[in-house]
Amino acid sequence: MNTKFGFAIILSLCSIIQMISQEKSTISCIEKYKQFGLVWGLMKYHHSEVSKGTYNWDQTFVENVDKLEGIDTQEKLNEFLLNFVLSIKVSKIKIASDTEDFFKKNVDYDWIEMYSANNELYLYLKQLKDNTSISDYYVSNQSLSKIPIFKNEKGFKSFDYRNKSHRLLELLSFWNAIQYHYVNKYLMDKNWLSQLEYFIDDFSKCSSQLEFELAKTKLIVSLNDSHSYYISKLANDSLFTYKPPFGVRLVNDTLVVTNIHNKKLGEKDDLKPGDLIVKINDTDIKTVLNEKVGTMISCSNGSFLKKWARWLFFSKEDSIKVNVKRKDIIITKYLHLYNTYEVKDYASLPFFIIEKKWQLIDDNIGYINLKTISKEEIQKAFEEFSNTDGIIIDLRNYPKNVSLNDVTKHTYPDKKEFIKVLFAMPNRPSIGKFEKPIISALIDPFKSGSENSNYYKGKIILLVDHTTQSMAEFTGMGIQASPTCITVGETTAGSVMNIATFIMPDGTEAQFTSMGAFYPDGTGVQRKGLKIDYYVNENTSNFTKDQYIIKGIELIKSTKNKEN
Repeated sequence: MNTKFGFAIILSLCSIIQMISQEKSTISCIEKYKQFGLVWGLMKYHHSEVSKGTYNWDQTFVENVDKLEGIDTQEKLNEFLLNFVLSIKVSKIKIASDTEDFFKKNVDYDWIEMYSANNELYLYLKQLKDNTSISDYYVSNQSLSKIPIFKNEKGFKSFDYRNKSHRLLELLSFWNAIQYHYVNKYLMDKNWLSQLEYFIDDFSKCSSQLEFELAKTKLIVSLNDSHSYYISKLANDSLFTYKPPFGVRLVNDTLVVTNIHNKKLGEKDDLKPGDLIVKINDTDIKTVLNEKVGTMISCSNGSFLKKWARWLFFSKEDSIKVNVKRKDIIITKYLHLYNTYEVKDYASLPFFIIEKKWQLIDDNIGYINLKTISKEEIQKAFEEFSNTDGIIIDLRNYPKNVSLNDVTKHTYPDKKEFIKVLFAMPNRPSIGKFEKPIISALIDPFKSGSENSNYYKGKIILLVDHTTQSMAEFTGMGIQASPTCITVGETTAGSVMNIATFIMPDGTEAQFTSMGAFYPDGTGVQRKGLKIDYYVNENTSNFTKDQYIIKGIELIKSTKNKEN
């Protein structure tokens, strides 16, 4: 081979290898922001000095994000990150030897492995990850309830959504709080870390305040938590300007017009109570619900979305195309929507409704609605129902005036535990623990009832649906522990226990369920909702009669017949 020719080939190969190496080394803006956000968050919640609040950590983020602009390779980023972490000395490192049975399904530090080529940075991050010498400036537990409190998250004073570094601060402040202190994170539809690049791209590109507000909404929706609601006034006014002058109820995959708020407006569109809406803008109702409402409302499960069925008609346009079914004839029409309207000549379907808080129904069966009944009234109800065949307890609501024990002191033979609760541990980010709040030394909130040989021994039918949420679900779990309880209904909201609130840098309040709720047998309730013994099957021809109560009566009577 010609020497010069061979030398030229070698030079060409070296050039190609160098080009490939440079191409592999080049790093995108999104990746830079992601890696810095991960390291910044790790230090915020794991670093002995940073976790004391010694540094203005939000300002540190903004200053360093701006410095990332000149970095174009992974090697340069590694050096930048190493200098960043070494610039803040660790006063103390304490590695715990875990002998306790901690909950570790939320632990997610595998991203540190990407730095294995930079030994000094890699070992530092690994050591920081295992550090338990952590202070409580950024997160602590409420002294009695152990709800996570982010007491020093008070917003970023100079926040301006037009500044990209500020928008990224907004994202990564909240993202890291969830990454390390949301005990239900493992239940999300998508892995939280796997979504970070999408979020960064979304927040980076915002060119208007509306886009910024929608990016926040999508972020919070991703928690899959029915407690996590966020739609700003700007987004609401821009996207949901016009609303329908009628009410609807979602029955299976069909919308039933349940009431007309203004008779004249209803006549204008020839719309009547009982009409069935089977499509919106040529799309089936289930699809529209998931695509329109499900992307704006955080929900633990599909059942909870039913609560927001009327939102299907909220629009920035003043009319909406629908397919309406009446007497087996389907008509396509446009319904008018209104910015405001007067409620006048209200018309509604004839629903079966029990007006009283408690009463005897169907011969020898008691009925108690927990929504507004008082402690004194529930005591009297159980006294009068002592010899009945069964009692239907309606929890398709949020009890306002009674506690769980006001019910269970009549339905338990003795005091018992009805719930196990998973708590976040502020000094052990990502790790949870099944335990009890400090208040348990005085009164255990996870036990109910009392010793009572004269407890109610008839059948207890508990009614629940998608409106049964939060403390109502907690109450439901307690009632379910009654020896004779049967639960009837549909999947509940799946967001039990108390709410934690995080203040984002722009002042937005973001909320999430602060604990994990489990039955004593270990079955989780978050997202799943309460255990259901009998599901209620409603259809568009029977839902005006309360199928829940009908099923409850049927079960009590069948039990009575078997005993006879």
